[in-house]
Amino acid sequence: MPVRLRRTITKPIRTMRPFLYGPWPAVLNGQRFRQNLFRSLVRELQPQAIFESGTYCGGSTQFLWHLSGAPVFTVEKNRGFARCAERRFRRNPDVRVLNEDSRDALRTLRDDARFPCSRVLFYLDAHWEKDLPLREEVAIITEAWTDSVIVIDDFKVPDDDGYEFDTYGDLQLSMDYLGETVAPYDTFWPNCPSSMESGRRRGCVVLAAPGVAQQVSELPEVRRAEALVVPER
Repeated sequence: MPVRLRRTITKPIRTMRPFLYGPWPAVLNGQRFRQNLFRSLVRELQPQAIFESGTYCGGSTQFLWHLSGAPVFTVEKNRGFARCAERRFRRNPDVRVLNEDSRDALRTLRDDARFPCSRVLFYLDAHWEKDLPLREEVAIITEAWTDSVIVIDDFKVPDDDGYEFDTYGDLQLSMDYLGETVAPYDTFWPNCPSSMESGRRRGCVVLAAPGVAQQVSELPEVRRAEALVVPER
């Protein structure tokens, strides 16, 4: 699979239709604090590329490319959703829509010398089917990429029951489910009580590689489990 890493577009496309551009009211579950988290992560990490699993119709893909200007590789297993995203980004060479299993896509990129092996921002949101890929996704990333950050959507925040998370039978999207796959990445939680978040109030976790963990720890949008700081409105 050819991998295209280009920066031919360095500014947002401001001529796009309003529903493709604007204040992003519904992006990332409509959660304003989550949007700010990604703004800070992109500003601090300066990613060489962004990987997203679970494209749907490309709203978060558009948001992430708009923030970073970096190449975005977004994976959608559902053919109908992938076609929708392909049409949306057909004129944007910096966004690559991959219609395949996210684990296969990660393995292909891992083995491609042209894809960055560090400073990649991973956003994992492909976990709504019976075949849950998340644990394998995290294992592939933590073994292959350095100085990178993973953000997982729909994840259980252990000390804030107001954040919703996904369950699949007896499985919860939680640290217990991920197990040893997260090592040696550091773990951070959203530094915003669910009562102060907007939108759907879905939980998330941020996993940072050792080389960037200190930088991530200094962001106001994240915290370690033992510290909760209530942000000003």
